Amino acid sequence: MPIAKLRELTEQELVDFLSDLFWSAFRAAPFEVLCAVLRVSGMQDADWDPFEESQSAFEDYNALLRLDSDVLSPAGRWRIGLLMYCQAVEMTAPQEFLANLLRVLSGEKYHIKPFGSLGRANKKKAFSWVPPSAPVKYRELKRLAAKCNQSVLEDYIDQFFNEDIRNAFSHSDYVLSGNHFRWTESGLPQQLSLETVNLTVRNCFRFFSALLWLHNQVLTDLKALPQFHKWPNYEVLELLSDEKRLHGFSVHFSNGTKAAYSRTPRGVECTNVLIEPDGSINFMVGLLDALCPEWKINGRPYEEAI
Repeated sequence: MPIAKLRELTEQELVDFLSDLFWSAFRAAPFEVLCAVLRVSGMQDADWDPFEESQSAFEDYNALLRLDSDVLSPAGRWRIGLLMYCQAVEMTAPQEFLANLLRVLSGEKYHIKPFGSLGRANKKKAFSWVPPSAPVKYRELKRLAAKCNQSVLEDYIDQFFNEDIRNAFSHSDYVLSGNHFRWTESGLPQQLSLETVNLTVRNCFRFFSALLWLHNQVLTDLKALPQFHKWPNYEVLELLSDEKRLHGFSVHFSNGTKAAYSRTPRGVECTNVLIEPDGSINFMVGLLDALCPEWKINGRPYEEAI
């Protein structure tokens, strides 16, 4: 990336932009965005969420960076910072969250794997699949951003994602030398000034800090919404929350059946939620003949149930 293109991103501009992006999408299609923020997928036991692991890892890395200089050398701080950078730009959950907000703004539905079509089969191993690389996913995010007139996001991605830095560090093909970050295996030996690397890494941390803050904040904000919402076809949406934030939903049907999704530290519960071939979600409603033109919750009339 040419140095002239880089600029310092501020936390406030990122928070303002991402908040506006989220609430614009929410106003356009509230339930689709609800699925995006809850990361609706299939059943999952506790301790199987890489997103939670990444957030814990960042806390550990930050603890290392607070070590005294007689314990952690200046080069060690660079190495930990680059390790954090690579983990940040590789995190799938924030990428999918962003992709689904952009899909909604383009008039599309929530997709459980918005980058799934960009992967490829592993020809050397039956029934195996190679997921798309980080550069492929960021190109797709930029394409989705352009599609819904969010060119600012395209610029933000250019300000924090540098494939040369990510690839060199991830493959142990780098040297910290004086004022430069150098790599050799991707062709001719190349280098970037540590000033450029530092700015790229700082922009990355600010972008993802703002995005993760937003993700956590909207779960808290959505908890304040009414618990029950009538839908046009006599379904009732129930928002599920604990004392702190939203963690799931139930959709009640007039025949007494309900579909439910919940993501908590105990794992992911998913009942009567169907994944369609196009990646969107639908519901198993039970006996169609038992449906009636009346809003009900657990088989009881809406007014009585609440």
